Amino acid sequence: MANWRRRLYDWKIRNLAYSMGFGIFLLAIAIYLVIMHTGINEQSVLRTKTIGSLDNISTPLSPKYIDLHKENIGSNVRAVEKILFTYTKGGELGEEKIEVKIDKKLKAEVEDLIVYWNPLKEVLYSIQDGETSISDAKENHQKKYNAFIKQLGNVKELVNEINQEEEEAETLYTILLFLYVFLLSSFIYWIVKYLILNPIYKISLSARELAKGNLTEKINYKSKNELGYIAQNINSMAEILENATDFTTKIGEGKLDADYKGLDEDHDNSLASSLLQMREKMQASAKADKERSWVNEGLAKFADILRNNNDNIEELSYQIISNLVKFMEANQGALFVLTEPDDENEESKIILEAAYAYERRKRIKKEIAIGEGLVGQSVQEGDRIYLTEVPEDYIEIKSGLGETLPRCVLIVPLKINEEIKGVVEIASIQDIPEYKIDFVEKLGENIASTISNAKTNERTKKLLIESQEMTEQMRSQEEEMRQNMEEMEATQEEMGRAQTEMAEKEANLNALINNTTDSIILIDTDYKIILMNDVIKNRYKGTQYEKMKEGSNALEMLGDVRDEWKSYYDRVFKGEFLSFTIKSSVKGEDSYRHYDIHPIKQKDGTITGASVFSRDITKEKQVELQREENAIKLAQREFVLHGMINNTDDTYFAINTDYEILVVNDVLKKRFNESGVDLKPGLSILSILPKEQLDKWKARYDKALAGEKLRIEEIRELKTGNLTIETRCEPILNDKSEVIGVSTVSKDITELKKAQEEKEKLQKEVERLKGKK
Repeated sequence: MANWRRRLYDWKIRNLAYSMGFGIFLLAIAIYLVIMHTGINEQSVLRTKTIGSLDNISTPLSPKYIDLHKENIGSNVRAVEKILFTYTKGGELGEEKIEVKIDKKLKAEVEDLIVYWNPLKEVLYSIQDGETSISDAKENHQKKYNAFIKQLGNVKELVNEINQEEEEAETLYTILLFLYVFLLSSFIYWIVKYLILNPIYKISLSARELAKGNLTEKINYKSKNELGYIAQNINSMAEILENATDFTTKIGEGKLDADYKGLDEDHDNSLASSLLQMREKMQASAKADKERSWVNEGLAKFADILRNNNDNIEELSYQIISNLVKFMEANQGALFVLTEPDDENEESKIILEAAYAYERRKRIKKEIAIGEGLVGQSVQEGDRIYLTEVPEDYIEIKSGLGETLPRCVLIVPLKINEEIKGVVEIASIQDIPEYKIDFVEKLGENIASTISNAKTNERTKKLLIESQEMTEQMRSQEEEMRQNMEEMEATQEEMGRAQTEMAEKEANLNALINNTTDSIILIDTDYKIILMNDVIKNRYKGTQYEKMKEGSNALEMLGDVRDEWKSYYDRVFKGEFLSFTIKSSVKGEDSYRHYDIHPIKQKDGTITGASVFSRDITKEKQVELQREENAIKLAQREFVLHGMINNTDDTYFAINTDYEILVVNDVLKKRFNESGVDLKPGLSILSILPKEQLDKWKARYDKALAGEKLRIEEIRELKTGNLTIETRCEPILNDKSEVIGVSTVSKDITELKKAQEEKEKLQKEVERLKGKK
């Protein structure tokens, strides 16, 4: 018995695991079998639900309700047949599309139900098709329906029996499962407690002492299984840890060159290897930290330089290269900047902006083509060039540093978004480490960005001046246009209905211009929005700026134009007043907006923010175009009117309600010129009429101004003979039927009168001759 217990005591834990795994496998099989036969049976629920639903489906088909559901006979019949067909032939039912498992007893009972269903179905279809009326088929219908319902009750009883049998089977499987689980759990408990947990507890007590640092504590557990091996290994580990502790203590004291005791050349101590690797990594990390600190210090230093000298490219270039040469501990350096030609056909040039050598500023002006020399080659390839073996004919290589022959040369293009803005060239009599080269490349992005911003600021200043000049020119043109419009309005008032229409259009255009509402934003010097009015909030709805609100940063959502608007705000924060017009497309529209950006000052003159006023001047632009179009139309109308009144021998003129001449044709002008009177628009007709005719003609004009149409025939005695003149005075009405003037047309009808007189004589002669007959 003791020998058996000893063999069990030395039994391998993996064998115990296999035994337990086999038992658990059997448990899984048992659970699977129970799950397959216990719980809420899906088929039972489906049978109860679908067979039970036949009552609800067939109720509208009963004689009692058939007249109320006659139109649904077809759908109800199809629903019943689908259920009956599925339980005899197979298929899916329910909203979850559950596959029906055919039960032989249920199938036989459903087939009997179909025998009763088919006659009932024929009766229902005859009622639906109108072959038989509901009243005529009532008796036969009731008989077939009762038979069907009776057999349906048998089917439902069978379903209940099947469900009861399945529940009893489920109970049996559950009892067997619980019994098996109890036996298996008891077996596993015994194995785990006596063969695993008790030995582990003994090992854990000794391991706890090791964990406290008592490396002299040994584990007293002898066994030939895995736990015995663990005890032996822990004892060996205690010795290894003791040596490792001594080594790490020295490393912790900063002795990164300390030796690891107790190792030979062929050791397989992974902890010792790891600790040795740790020492090497700590040595490398210390070096990397020193290099990283140097890089961070440089980036911070040059950030201040770039921020304080971004308004003058030449001074900025000198500050960059002089400080970079010193910081790199190099000897010479140069900074080149690429030009941005205005002409697309013109190539960019590389200009030497600043050079520095041996603590002194070099004032050298040099221009290099792209691809020329090392500097041009670096720009062309867009990559750095690092020479460690500089040839003796270095000058012939056309380096930007001239004649100095250094030991190594570093040329780095200044790039931002893959666009080269310039080149930095560093020469040194010592090799340049890789981390310093990486630093120059990283710094190059910041330098390129600052150079780009400086150029942008210069272009912005130039464009602002041009914009202000253009704005002044546009204001002058607008004043001229306003004066032209006033002259046009005066002319329109003289043209009746046409004048009124033009006046209304002008009034509408003035309303569009004068009733605009400005958009207003107030920001502080941190670009934080203090106030937004509803106009601009409504304008930003549905756009990328919709989330902009009080408290937001005014620059965060500006995208590509962020730097441009930042420069505007920065200038205003310095006290400048800005006024400009730009093209806007916030919602994809093509519009123009005028901006006025002013500083907000306190009483002591301190600037605390900026106010931004903008208004849409697109309609003003459109009004300007419409004015030009109306001016053209008015000129065309004047040409037409001029042709109509001057291409005749009649005299024509028109006056307003103040008797002032609005228009007069050339025939009448010529006649008055012969009398020494210059007849022209604006002259009062009453001032040029002879005194003896003044009252007569004024009375005629007054009648016409009162709305009366006059036709007057007069005989004028001339030395060459008498003339018969027909004069028509008619009122001029606007679109509101208001009299705004009088048109007077005089026509020589002497010949017409003579013809009429001759006609009358001939008629009298004809009548006289007829009387003689």
